[in-house]
Amino acid sequence: MTVWRLCLFPLCLLLIRCGSGGEDIIAKVNGAKLTTEDLRAEIPPDYYDSVSLDQKRDFVEQWINSEVLYQEALRRGLQRRPETKKRIRSSEKNILISELIQLELNARTRVSPEEARAYYESHAEDFTRQQDEMRARQILVPTLEEANAIRRQIEEGADFSRLARERSDDPSSIDGGDLGYFTREDLLSEISKPVFAAAPGTLLKPIKTEFGYHILLVTDVQKAGSALPFDLVQDEIIGRLSREKERQELELYLQELRQASSIVHDETALAATTTDQQTDP
Repeated sequence: MTVWRLCLFPLCLLLIRCGSGGEDIIAKVNGAKLTTEDLRAEIPPDYYDSVSLDQKRDFVEQWINSEVLYQEALRRGLQRRPETKKRIRSSEKNILISELIQLELNARTRVSPEEARAYYESHAEDFTRQQDEMRARQILVPTLEEANAIRRQIEEGADFSRLARERSDDPSSIDGGDLGYFTREDLLSEISKPVFAAAPGTLLKPIKTEFGYHILLVTDVQKAGSALPFDLVQDEIIGRLSREKERQELELYLQELRQASSIVHDETALAATTTDQQTDP
């Protein structure tokens, strides 16, 4: 959320104008309007439902600030300055190039799960653990009394995942307390020693840290050099293959466009620019 909020002001400065018909108007600066549709468009969809009213107010204030600055720049005619025109054309050119590449290459560079799996299997040596790793589930509670009571329930057969979802204060509670795989360096020192000394299936005694009392169930141990599961590296592989495909397809696309274009390349004129620099006093 912090990253998104930091990006709001620069994003808003890039807007030429907000406002479209048929929507409730949230704010106005002279003739410019900010509508509910504009607001929704500027907030990433994954964040929209979690954005508070105060954060939306902040965005509106930032929009107003950017709009008054933009309008003042237009009033002064800054857009007519030769240097400003060049910068605007350069920005427009880069935006259009980016849009074109995305439009043309998205379909060409898509990586299927089958391609990712084939790459994983043919490059197994690239996807091994560099250190010993453990996997565990955790329940975090504020008091030792509560921790001991929960641990007794687990020893008597209660489901760890259910209790984690119901009782744990840790964010991992949504996943039944699953912490995924981790190395020694990923853990607090108070926790790493007992966890890495335990065997899979071990339910550790409550461990006290500054955050409370941790009940940990070790679920797996993987030694350095063992293969990383495909599901842990699938996104990395897809990204790697996509970048390689994009490089190759962009080269092909550029060849197509160059062949269809009239291109004049004057090497003499280019060489003269170097000569001019060398002869300058």
